Amino acid sequence: MNSFLLLSTLNLSLGGLVFLLGLVILRENPGQRLNRVVATMLFFGGFGAILAGFAFLAARQVGAAHGAAPDLLKNGSYLWEFFFPTLFLFASIFPEERRFVRRFVLFPGRWWTPGFGTLVFAPHAFHFALTVALSIWAPDFTVPAQGLLKYLAPVVGIVGVFLRIFLLVHQALFSLVNLGFGIATMVLLFDSYRKARVPRLRQQLRVIAVGLSACLVCYSFASSIPTLLNLRLAESVRAVLTIAALTLGPGSIAFSIVRYKFLDARLLARRAILYALVSGTLVGVYLLVVARLNKIATAFTGADARVFEPVFLIMALALFQPAVARLEEMLDRLLLKDPNDYRNVLRQLGIDLQTTIDLEVLLTRTVRTVSEALLTRRAIIVAVTRSGLMARGGAGEAVTLREVERIGALLPLLPLEPASVRIDERGAGGVEPLAELHDQFGISLVVPMRWRGELVGALLLGDKVTLTDWTSEDENLLTTLAARVSVSMQNALLLGERVAVARFEEEMNLARQIQRTSLLSVFPVLPRCEVHALSIPSKHVGGDFYDVVDAGDGSYLVAVADVSGKGVPAALLSSMLQASLRTQAGSVRALPEILRNINTLMYRSTEIQQFATFFLARIDAATLQLTFSNAGHNWPVLARRGGERVFLDRGGTILGIEDGARFDEGHVALGPGDRLVLYTDGISEAMNADGEMFGEERLVDMIEGLPRNLSAREIAEQLLAELHEFLGPVEPQDDMTLLVLRALDAVPTPLRATPLGEAVAAR
Repeated sequence: MNSFLLLSTLNLSLGGLVFLLGLVILRENPGQRLNRVVATMLFFGGFGAILAGFAFLAARQVGAAHGAAPDLLKNGSYLWEFFFPTLFLFASIFPEERRFVRRFVLFPGRWWTPGFGTLVFAPHAFHFALTVALSIWAPDFTVPAQGLLKYLAPVVGIVGVFLRIFLLVHQALFSLVNLGFGIATMVLLFDSYRKARVPRLRQQLRVIAVGLSACLVCYSFASSIPTLLNLRLAESVRAVLTIAALTLGPGSIAFSIVRYKFLDARLLARRAILYALVSGTLVGVYLLVVARLNKIATAFTGADARVFEPVFLIMALALFQPAVARLEEMLDRLLLKDPNDYRNVLRQLGIDLQTTIDLEVLLTRTVRTVSEALLTRRAIIVAVTRSGLMARGGAGEAVTLREVERIGALLPLLPLEPASVRIDERGAGGVEPLAELHDQFGISLVVPMRWRGELVGALLLGDKVTLTDWTSEDENLLTTLAARVSVSMQNALLLGERVAVARFEEEMNLARQIQRTSLLSVFPVLPRCEVHALSIPSKHVGGDFYDVVDAGDGSYLVAVADVSGKGVPAALLSSMLQASLRTQAGSVRALPEILRNINTLMYRSTEIQQFATFFLARIDAATLQLTFSNAGHNWPVLARRGGERVFLDRGGTILGIEDGARFDEGHVALGPGDRLVLYTDGISEAMNADGEMFGEERLVDMIEGLPRNLSAREIAEQLLAELHEFLGPVEPQDDMTLLVLRALDAVPTPLRATPLGEAVAAR
């Protein structure tokens, strides 16, 4: 008798806990299909346990007042078998709805179109209706022996025999249906586990698949298999198997909810489940211990056991208090500090990202972690940078250029409030164009990322794999994460800009050093001539260059060039021109041919917007005969001793514009005291604060106004000083290059040129 009471208590307690778990799941999100299916499955399973508990109580009772209980329990026992189709339905829609579920529709186009769920529950509905109807109306199939009905007695008897056989076979073989549903459920669950790639989803599926499979095995050995094989199990064995099934099946769901956030249960619900399970265990232990203590106390004292119950209750409260405190500590450690919990994962991500300085790493890690933690079908993160939009997708997901451009066009339409925006087929916040995010890109939630009121990016998430809704806890957590990511993005961008500036300055300094070494600092000694040049770039490096090259035949090449653009690209191109000139200096005599070769090189190896003006001259050291060719450059001015001005303009077009361009050459003889000045447009087109241009005429007047006894170096420095005085506080906007060649009566001594940019101090 006591064993029946114990088994009844265990079944009723477990059934109540399973019902409580189902209520918690249903209350968590009653509008979610998956929650309803899981809750219904637990309700049927808990109902079976409660029926078993009442059956044990009925077996313990003695008396006619309880004689009807076994029949009622037997009829109700068919109802709990709906647990099996509900279990199969759950496996068919979790974690994703199977294709056969979506495609199955009966009688399409009718006013009522039953779907997959109707088909799944139809056999059990028929079985339950038939068994209940026959238990309420039990015909005896006997025919009165009078009248004409006596002739129907054999037929009625045969019908009765066949009907009884049908009922027996139906009840026995229906266990095969339950067994089939159970096997199909296990196959689907383990197949889903095999296909799952997201770690948290695999953890959920592993626990649920193993737990429910063990539950089905226990149920099958307790009910289905004995019924199918007409075996009689001891009630204790059947009870142990049922209790094991109730512990393993719903227990795996509860564990998956608490440990791996199955069904996206919130913290409060998970805490309630743990408290209920542990508290139920403590209460069960208390009842077992108190029953034993009552029996021992009664045996020793002979007093009624109820006398000792208050004492035992007080002792239990005193002893259980430390256990409850320990339980709270364990729950906090398990739930609040669990490193695998998605909330802790996202919180830790927000902390870790504060030290991430690489924007690409920041975006990639954020979107992949969010996608895996929240089990989303799609996840995209977009950052708005100065150079444009930068987007990254979830794990293994590519974001096309068209998607990035379209998303970038829609993001400014997002409302300022709320912090997270839900998107559906109607748009969001009254903005219908945002519906395109839902219809075209599968986005259901957008979390804008703002920095000081300005939109700097967004986190765009699709539906969850399990089709569960976004909870307020999810949105609050994502909003907090978005705020931290916004700060981290700005830090990464600022740091990236600083690093880029530092790298650029380092490269500029290196390029400037290289250019300084390529420009002459010591000029060759020309018989009867002296030459000096200055070049001041508007940036760290410039596109102007000058050169004086010994041709090896008693002549020297003098060149000045101005490359389009500024900075490093112009400096690289000017270096290429200088290298080409020096390569040809000793082997090509004709200046037009040298310019044609340089023009061909530029035309074939540079972009269309890159070109250069070039002036090239050859001076014979013995005769002071000057041969020149001007490729679109500013006309050098030859100021003779007698005051005559000669502009060297003969040549051809700009280099790099036309393939196969032709160039002419001119000739002029230098006399003692003549001064030849070569310059770039950075000097002639320099403008002061009033917008007045320096001009070529002013330059020529300055050249003629200088004393005749000045050296080439002094002439160059004086001209540059006059230019800076004209400009005043205005910084030059273009590279400035100046080369002065002065014809002498005697052989000059070598002079050292002013280093690059040193003449700025003359201001």
